Amino acid sequence: MLDQLQIVNLALIDRVTLSFSNGLNILSGETGAGKSIIVKAVNLLLGEKPSPDTIRQGAEEARVEALFTLTPDHSLQGLLESLGLPAEEQILIKRTVQPGGKSRAWINGSLTNLSTLSRITRSLIGISNQHEYQSLLNPVQHLYLLDRFAGLLPLREEVQNQFSFLEERIHAWQELKDQEQKRKSQKDLWLFQAQEIQQADLRSGEDQELQQRKRVLLQAEKIWEKIHQAQQTLFEEEHSCLNTLSLSKDLIRSVVSIDPSLQPLFKEVDTLQVHLMEIITGLRDYLSRLIFDPQILEQVEERLDRIQRLTAKYGSTVEEVLDYGEQIEKNLKEGEDQVYRLKGLEDEIQAGRKRLFETSMDLSRKRKKAALDLTSRIEEQLKGLGMGGCQFQMIFSPGVNEQEADENYRFEGTGLSRTGIEKGEFYIAPNLGEGLRPLARIASGGELSRILLVLKGLLSDQDSLETLIFDEVDSGIGGSLGESVGRKLSQLSQTHQVVCITHLPQIAAFAETHFQLFKETRARRTQTRIRLLQEEEQVEEMARMLGGSSSSAKTVSVAREMLSRAKKQRV
Repeated sequence: MLDQLQIVNLALIDRVTLSFSNGLNILSGETGAGKSIIVKAVNLLLGEKPSPDTIRQGAEEARVEALFTLTPDHSLQGLLESLGLPAEEQILIKRTVQPGGKSRAWINGSLTNLSTLSRITRSLIGISNQHEYQSLLNPVQHLYLLDRFAGLLPLREEVQNQFSFLEERIHAWQELKDQEQKRKSQKDLWLFQAQEIQQADLRSGEDQELQQRKRVLLQAEKIWEKIHQAQQTLFEEEHSCLNTLSLSKDLIRSVVSIDPSLQPLFKEVDTLQVHLMEIITGLRDYLSRLIFDPQILEQVEERLDRIQRLTAKYGSTVEEVLDYGEQIEKNLKEGEDQVYRLKGLEDEIQAGRKRLFETSMDLSRKRKKAALDLTSRIEEQLKGLGMGGCQFQMIFSPGVNEQEADENYRFEGTGLSRTGIEKGEFYIAPNLGEGLRPLARIASGGELSRILLVLKGLLSDQDSLETLIFDEVDSGIGGSLGESVGRKLSQLSQTHQVVCITHLPQIAAFAETHFQLFKETRARRTQTRIRLLQEEEQVEEMARMLGGSSSSAKTVSVAREMLSRAKKQRV
């Protein structure tokens, strides 16, 4: 229950505090007195975006605070704990708005985000205003209202989840089909390319090795000449390095016995001779392998030419060509794997369609049964609101036209959608003898107000909301109809706390708590004030509502009679 609502520096309001009662709370006042500001304040608590004129001129910020009392077993207690917020008997919700639209919110003193704020407050308060009246004109909302009334929202959500699963699988299947189509157009080319690369039998680094070999073959004669000359200098000439080194070794050996300290030098010369022989042997072997055959050069050039053609097509190096070949093999392998993946998705889609169809059929059966109950109860309650001859009905039609529906979203000829297999729209015949026609086309403002009030009462039995706020519920009605609406609000207030903003004294007469909003000027500034009315003050306010801007003895008498009659009719 909403115990208190405090508003500071919001539009024309400087500071007001309202303490609400359990039953029917009425707010009234002259046009422009600021009744809409109360709704704006509650909307801020519901998480709505502030408008540019939210903050009172000259103020640093606007603030709205609401204090609620929760029952010990209220479902919100568990939600608060799951969100890490203090779960107490009372819950204090606060929101501030700074210039530029920046705002902050708190729940029981803990800073929170607007998403959490909205989640909490929308479990506590519901507002019926012009926006909700307009929702009655939107046939898309009618099926949702029926599902709420019948407690079918969990089953509706299950249908939505199954549809999302099916939709996800169909999208994945379509993407694979598109990829497969592209792969098919590429497959012949990939096979040719893979065969060409495989037949080339490339080795990593082969191009660099062949380039080096080509350089050697082109300069083979020059190389042979230089190496042969080096070999002669080291070994074959009379004064070759090897002969000179051997002579030096013999000379040192001859004196080592005289001076043993020369032994290390002798060993180094001996080692040097061994290294020199290894070099000479290596040069001799190199010359034996050196080839002058032009045919071999031609073969190398042909191989390089083949590699060059492949690198021109598939990469700048042999390694890149080999990588490209591996990617082609992978693409061809994926094509084989996708056949199995497509088959798996097709099986999932078929099973998903069947499961969605069965769940949707279950939802449809329950909807049609609930629609009979809903419409009969609406007709019954509209009788007490001056619409005794009214017929009300929900007309169902296929949700998706079979000819227009994507075959992926059809099962046994029935179109499947996110909300089920049918559409539902409210039809009405306001007067006896008239044919049923769509509610959105023929209902007047007053009829919409009364239908919404009845729906709100019926839906409140399914909702956990404890506080219902009605704004403009008296639109398009007056006189005895106003009294009927007041009686209906009074009945609703027996199970829910009700706050109603009205301009009709017939409705105000049923108030258990009545607030008057008025303007006053202080220090050359206009501000909205609110006061709680006692019984005589309530009579005066109702007389003003009857007479316009002022009351008279006659309007006071009529107001007193209204108030007395309303007290007798309260349940």
